[in-house]
Amino acid sequence: MTYKAKLNWKDLVEKRDHAGISRRDLLARGMATGFITAALPPALLSLIGGRAESAMLTCPPATRAAGAIAQIYAEGGPTMGARFIGEDQAALMNATVAANYGISGTNLLKLGSNLVIDTTSPFGATIMQGPPGWVGGSTDWQTKVLSKISGGGHRGPFNADDGAGSNTGLLGGVASFKNTQLGKDLQISVSNKMANWATGIAASSISRNSLTPAGLSTLFSVAPSANGLVTSQSMTDASNAAIDIAAALSNTFGHSTRNGATTLANSTGCALYGNSALVDPAFGSSLFTATGISALSALFTVSDLSTAEQALLASYYQSASGVIGGVVLQLGGRDYHGQNPQTVIAPADIEEARAIVMFLAACYAANAPGSFLYFSNGQAVASGVQAVTATIGNTTATINAPVARGDAGGSYNAGLVIFFNPAGPGPAALFTGTIAANSGNAKTATTIQSSQAAVSGLYLSALKWINGGTDPTAAATAMNIQNLADVMVL
Repeated sequence: MTYKAKLNWKDLVEKRDHAGISRRDLLARGMATGFITAALPPALLSLIGGRAESAMLTCPPATRAAGAIAQIYAEGGPTMGARFIGEDQAALMNATVAANYGISGTNLLKLGSNLVIDTTSPFGATIMQGPPGWVGGSTDWQTKVLSKISGGGHRGPFNADDGAGSNTGLLGGVASFKNTQLGKDLQISVSNKMANWATGIAASSISRNSLTPAGLSTLFSVAPSANGLVTSQSMTDASNAAIDIAAALSNTFGHSTRNGATTLANSTGCALYGNSALVDPAFGSSLFTATGISALSALFTVSDLSTAEQALLASYYQSASGVIGGVVLQLGGRDYHGQNPQTVIAPADIEEARAIVMFLAACYAANAPGSFLYFSNGQAVASGVQAVTATIGNTTATINAPVARGDAGGSYNAGLVIFFNPAGPGPAALFTGTIAANSGNAKTATTIQSSQAAVSGLYLSALKWINGGTDPTAAATAMNIQNLADVMVL
């Protein structure tokens, strides 16, 4: 369309003609501004003097689903002594079973509803000790935290050892199924194949070598430009301008008569304001500097943890608080048969137990439910224990480390899930499969056809627990699970 103005007497005397211009040219030359000025003077006048009153927003807090979910994938598989065992296994304990598991078998202690540890194993001693400087000591830790756990799992030798099961999909995630502020998981050194339903799930990745508060702060922040042009204030100003313009144009585009237009504008505006927090260079450090999280520092001496443990602790806390989704940690070198109990096996078992301690401490501090998943693709069978001296935190102790002599196919290949209930005790959960009385070996339940199904069921159980006992139907649909009762342990 072309617009052309009529000539007046002055144009005729001066022999001037007005060139035709297109509608786009007309708008570019200010027609739109002039029209808006005439149509919406109050809004624009308020823009000249400051913010438009109509653009003031009341943004709800970011939707967060409290509740922590974390996973360890122990590549290769430790002995049974490196983990919790069930009450049924403890009930049939004899010298042969204990030797195969790599525990003494005479120092068993029930924790929470249905989990048992050997208190003299590297794993058990670490769990019992708790975080460094816990107010009230280890006894208080056991009373206030360990009494509130329970466990469940799908037992059985689903995968072969020596790496044969490494890429069968034993890694998952929850970013798509949990409402969080940032909408993604944290993956630490994850390199093997994800479960089919978790492939491409929203996540930020970091290596174990880079796992520090500073590394996570950078990972979850938007770095402002060096010249300081991109700042939290500049993002706020830009958000204000965008919202004011939207308000000024609302009558022009008839927002009041369009279904959902106002809601869309408000949602977009609140999202823009959210960017201001992300651009703040202190945003990431405020989340992942564990020593700066008062809820944690009030409970124990956070500074006594290693740098990596502090980062892991803060990550678990932000999962429990609903800032991020799940935290998935892959640990290599767990196929440790034939390795030295003092220098290899005990340190590996302690490291994994410390991760669980950090998780439980974060859940307790956040007063939130938690689900900790523990998968491996194999298991080492032991031939008893060997006394070793190890330092757990700041405490040196003599403990009974497994003597791992070969591969066993696994009794927990498909996984274990540990539940934490801040109100205590942990929820009623079950273990599938049966245990051979003569050896302690596990046989898979007929309802569990594969490790993929078991992994899906344990993730569904984890989500159900933090969702207040509601079946996670969206996740079940994504995982293509038809019968939840076959695969869940809650």
